[in-house]
Amino acid sequence: MTKNSANDTVIPRAKPEGSAGKVINASFLWNIVFGLTILVYLAGLFIPIMEPDAAVYAQVSMEMHDRGDYLSIYHKGADWLDKPHFPFWMSALSYEAFGVNEFAYKLPAVIFVLLGALYTYLFGRKYYSPLHGWLAVIVLITAEHIIISNQDVRAEPFMTGLMIMALYHLTSVLQLTSVIPRRPTADEGSAGDQWPHLILGSLALACLIMTKGLFTIIPVVSGIGLALLYEKNWKQIFHWRWLVVVVGTILFLTPALYGYYQQFDKHPEKIIFGETNVSGVKFFLWTSQWGRFTNTGPITGKGDITFFIHTMLWAFLPWAFAAFFAIFSKTKQLIRKISTGENYTFFGFITLFLVFSFSRFQLSFYLNPLFPFLSILTVAVLLNQSKRVLKIFSVMHFVLAILLILGVFGLNYIFMDRLPHLDAIIVFLFAAGLGLYLFFKKNSLLRKVIFATALVVLGVNYYLNRDFYPELLQYQAESEAAYFMKENRIRAEDVVFVGEMESVADVILHMPTKVVSVDDVTASLIEGKYVFTSPEGRAKINSLGLRYSIVSVFDDFPVTRLTGKFINRSTRQSEVQTKYLLKVSDDGDKPSVEVTLTVLF
Repeated sequence: MTKNSANDTVIPRAKPEGSAGKVINASFLWNIVFGLTILVYLAGLFIPIMEPDAAVYAQVSMEMHDRGDYLSIYHKGADWLDKPHFPFWMSALSYEAFGVNEFAYKLPAVIFVLLGALYTYLFGRKYYSPLHGWLAVIVLITAEHIIISNQDVRAEPFMTGLMIMALYHLTSVLQLTSVIPRRPTADEGSAGDQWPHLILGSLALACLIMTKGLFTIIPVVSGIGLALLYEKNWKQIFHWRWLVVVVGTILFLTPALYGYYQQFDKHPEKIIFGETNVSGVKFFLWTSQWGRFTNTGPITGKGDITFFIHTMLWAFLPWAFAAFFAIFSKTKQLIRKISTGENYTFFGFITLFLVFSFSRFQLSFYLNPLFPFLSILTVAVLLNQSKRVLKIFSVMHFVLAILLILGVFGLNYIFMDRLPHLDAIIVFLFAAGLGLYLFFKKNSLLRKVIFATALVVLGVNYYLNRDFYPELLQYQAESEAAYFMKENRIRAEDVVFVGEMESVADVILHMPTKVVSVDDVTASLIEGKYVFTSPEGRAKINSLGLRYSIVSVFDDFPVTRLTGKFINRSTRQSEVQTKYLLKVSDDGDKPSVEVTLTVLF
């Protein structure tokens, strides 16, 4: 491996024989793919924050930043007991550096995904080869749900980086006795150099737990534990180092545990989930985790044992079919006792995948932290397949690429009433054109399967992040209303949200907004105020006999739950709901009169 003199980017330069050698020497393609990935990620940083989950996280982070209290978690001024501290710490620190805005909220997530890419490379290099590491990075950073999660930011991007970080450092301290010897690397060091790995591994585990609870360490623990059991490596299973890891993890968890104790356990009089005597520490370590899997907690869901199988088909697009093939191949190898390479990633992935599948609380984002594991497994199989198998995947990926390209043209025609931005057209045509050229050109099958596919996917996603999502978010009425208020210098303290319990306006206006349910609206609460509300809220204001003017009208649709009728602009109007920004008179004693439309521009 050497450095590319043009941009000093480290890329594989060895010259093995056959298809892999042609892939390694394609330095132009490596740089194009990585450059386009950064461009796609950057475009996603400036898309408005989506409701509901991402907006809540952004708002909670804002309150943490504004209060200067990093041990307590509040949402709209109320104690909030749901997700733990770590993602909010990262976003609050980003707010400190860049101000409260969507860019600052999303940037830490992208950084942690790139951290996951770094550790994916390091892991692949350690247990397979430098080429394996680089290809696994391409698979990871171009997986569809990874790209989506970098603009619709929740907790999973942090977990994506931390999970593979923990696995890498904790496997680095092992003196392996694998069935198949791995490639020795220069970064292993001696036994005395393992303490940094123990410390960083424990830190990563603690941060994982502080991101979404105890279940997040299942892939790391099961990945290492089951691999050692499979190898019957009893000496390593009962090694003293694991006690060090446990102690270290608990020590790094102390800030979150203390924060929960101070905010909740120390105040049993607080009413949380309609109850008193609620322990924040217990909820963090047990109730929220067990409750989600058994569907007995305060937050419930619906379970479907096949959910993550069909979810992976699009979430790990375009690599899903190769990934399923890799899981099948690896399973067969393990059963036949002919496993090649490491087994940590397989056992780590399959354990949590099965736990999620049998749980009752399921969301597509849950798979994302497992994608580094899956990327490593997928590349391990692709690099060891015959030309016949690679040709099959090449044809499948070509068909998929054609469908994606046609999908962009169809989506733009059906959804948009304008042409895309010029830069979106240029990037899409360049990436898709180069991808198709590689598919048709007589060259390495791996170039077709990896690079051609990645280029098309990146071209499609640049269009989505640059044009589709910004256009779509114009139908998120609350953010549009907040931008309108900001542009027209309407102060947040002069606005009441009636019946609307979303959070994105708080971040845009940089102040928690007042929210009142429709049933609880009184004249004294809204007289002289601007009111953002639905037709139901407007009807309640009419029933109170209040005078008001309509300042602006907004179309609203739940943008994270798209339907065909909404996407089709010819039928869209039947799917959207009208939301209003009203200016209520402070003279509530006069009878209600006909409303005058006074839209401000």
